[in-house]
Amino acid sequence: MPTTVADLLSAIESFAPSRWAFDFDSVGLQVGSDSWPADKVLLSLDRSMAALDFAIANGHSVLLTHHPLFFHPIGKLDDSTYEGRFALKAVQHQISVIAAHTNWDAAPGGVNDVLASKLGLVDVEDFGSGAKVAQTKMVYTVPSRFLDATLDEVTAAGAGVIGNYRRCAFYVRGTGTFEALEGANPAVGRIGFPESVEEVRVELVVPSALIGKVVAALKSVHPYETPAVDLYSLESIVEQPCGRVGRLPSAMSLNRLKRLIDETLSTSCSYWGEPDRPVERVAVVGGAADGEWRSAQASGADVLVTGEVKQHTALEASESGFVIVEAGHYETEHPSMEALKERLEKACSGISAMVYQPKAGCSGRRSLFDV
Repeated sequence: MPTTVADLLSAIESFAPSRWAFDFDSVGLQVGSDSWPADKVLLSLDRSMAALDFAIANGHSVLLTHHPLFFHPIGKLDDSTYEGRFALKAVQHQISVIAAHTNWDAAPGGVNDVLASKLGLVDVEDFGSGAKVAQTKMVYTVPSRFLDATLDEVTAAGAGVIGNYRRCAFYVRGTGTFEALEGANPAVGRIGFPESVEEVRVELVVPSALIGKVVAALKSVHPYETPAVDLYSLESIVEQPCGRVGRLPSAMSLNRLKRLIDETLSTSCSYWGEPDRPVERVAVVGGAADGEWRSAQASGADVLVTGEVKQHTALEASESGFVIVEAGHYETEHPSMEALKERLEKACSGISAMVYQPKAGCSGRRSLFDV
């Protein structure tokens, strides 16, 4: 069967789920239809008209961007705005527009893992802000011999993930009792007679958005026609922090770090700090993330490398004894687009994908929208 936009969205959800997107963000399908074809995908950091024109000229059916076309709800869709002209042109040529933004920033292997890898950081850990994800505790009982089968299904559907561990569950053995009434189809025992069965009580944490999928997975393999399932709301948590912090292989001066960043990212970065200051533990958050400097400092980092830095933020951080490096929004995020292409092609067979390379802006850095 041909690959559809729905298939592509499901693939993205498998490695950069939409629940990891910050609450201000807008991700997923923005223009088009789930049923439209998705055999040829163009990836672009920005939702630029130039990227859309390239997709049209080269027969791409999907434009997957990092920066969303729509951030906020719109009151009308016409050609009086940039977003309206963009959307109408995409629909005219039946090109779906999808955004993977802060969910891809935060995802393992995403923007900030790629940035940390490019800078040669080791012993990399998560830190900083992240989307608050509603959690549910699911409790069910099952005959002992079906324990592994049910665990396999519910964990494959997304239950039982805690940090870097999956299939996390707690269970205890006990005795379940019931009496089947007329009209029932009991897997064990007879209608009208009390029955006792050795069962296991299983507890797992599930992202609330996945509860329907997980319960359906449980019912698909549970031997009872009406499994006993309890659901308890838990406090929302930051399931996947956005930033990464790691250690340089050896300490170096701040000025040498600047040269390393410039060479690695093909940029010309700025920093606020003494050139000879030694640095070793480096935090990275691509894009416009200078507000993460306090959490970077709390993580033990000597410096935060990000894309954009406001002057007053740089001043406040430097007077607090912390260093921020501004390396360019495009330069800190674009390297991850090739990684996104590889993840897509691995997760969604039947597509071909390529990364759009915009022309250089007149400042020597990439222009924001390449128009």
